[in-house]
Formats: sequence, C-alpha cells, structure tokens
Amino acid sequence: MSGYDYISAVTGCTTDVHGRFTLSGPGFQLLADGSIATGGPGRAPGPLDLLVSALVTNMLNVLRGGGDLDLDEVDTRAVQVRARATRYLPDRLKAGHLLVEVVIDELDALDTEVLLEQYRAGCRVLPAIETVLDVTIRPVAAADVAA
Repeated sequence: MSGYDYISAVTGCTTDVHGRFTLSGPGFQLLADGSIATGGPGRAPGPLDLLVSALVTNMLNVLRGGGDLDLDEVDTRAVQVRARATRYLPDRLKAGHLLVEVVIDELDALDTEVLLEQYRAGCRVLPAIETVLDVTIRPVAAADVAA
C-alpha cells in the first residue's frame, strides 16, 4: 500500500501455547494472551490489559512532560497512575468501568486536577477507550497514598 503515513505498525502471530500471541512492531516485541474466557492462559496481558495499558502509558508520557502541556519542572516530576477495571453485567452496552487514580509528586489533588483537565481536553487515546469502558479519572494527593 502507498499513500499512508503509518504512526503504528503491529504484527501479531500465534505461538505454540494455546491462547498466547506475540505482538511485534519496528522496535518491540511482547507476549499477550487472549482473554481467559476464550482460552487464554492468563499469564500475559490480555486484550483489556493492553487497552488500559495504552491509556496509562499515554497519561504517564503526557503528565511527565512528553506531551504539549505547559508544565514546570517536568523532568523531575514523578507520576504514578493506577487503573482498575470492573466488569458490567453482560446486558450493558459498555464492558465495564475503569477507575484511574493519578498521583503527581509534590502536587496536591487540586493542582493535579488542573493538569488532568488539560489532559482530558487534548487526549486522543481516552475517547477510544470510552467507547468500551466508562472512565473516571481522579487525582490523589501523594500525601494520601498509603506507604
């Protein structure tokens, strides 16, 4: 094919392990499992794990300073993102709910929320995920995180 400017190119292949797959791109290779419900072994990330990981990676990159946000001292800022998905009953349109908690060292929850609003406004990954999961993103102050 010509005329395309690819921003991602991933190839997937089956492996000798039932329900396990390799995913490769120009600079990476990883293992993934099909969902346990469809026979995946449950030891490598499954489809939902990979979807949630895309959002977490994107958030870490942007909030650390890899995006276009106007942040001070981004090179020294430590960011932690915790994301947990719960499943809805089968008759719901969306698969479940994703709770994302964000801790940015040296920022309180109010300042973190300001950055999260900027993130929500410019994120390209979040709308895609919201087609299959209800998403709640909330700030957590570093002082409130249990050791």
